[in-house]
Amino acid sequence: MKIHLILSVLGRIVEKLKDLPLGEFIMKTTEIILKPIGIIRSPYKTKGDAPRQGRLVQTLGTVEIFPEFTEGLKDIEKRKHVILIYWLHQANRGTLITPTPDSPTPRGVFSIRSPGRPNPIGICTTELIERKGNVLTVRGIDAIDGTPLIDIKPYIPKLDKVSCDD
Repeated sequence: MKIHLILSVLGRIVEKLKDLPLGEFIMKTTEIILKPIGIIRSPYKTKGDAPRQGRLVQTLGTVEIFPEFTEGLKDIEKRKHVILIYWLHQANRGTLITPTPDSPTPRGVFSIRSPGRPNPIGICTTELIERKGNVLTVRGIDAIDGTPLIDIKPYIPKLDKVSCDD
């Protein structure tokens, strides 16, 4: 009975996916697994405590890199700013349309910086204050305390700075 049910469910899945182009089939059936490299520590305990954007505040926070990734911090102190990429673990992943602080008209999440989105990845360009072993002190953080860190990228002005009034 169980095998019959499983085969029936698999048959319905295959039927729905069989007409998709191969690339689209692969993308719709692929699971992406991320492993945090560390954890963000900040004074913000809840989503309501955190600022809209880290660049709007001077708040200090720390980024604790897990020991197995510490070697990847080599030479990071040569940078004045770093881009933190993190998982917004308390965000609503079902949000596609949401109100914004700037407008009474709800907008699509891909046109704004709302934390609620299908893949709640946050980014914040922060000033690197210091490195002590596996801990970075940064200024301009907007993540809540305990946020999983996915990656760190150096901020490189000639690559990352955009001159426009968007």
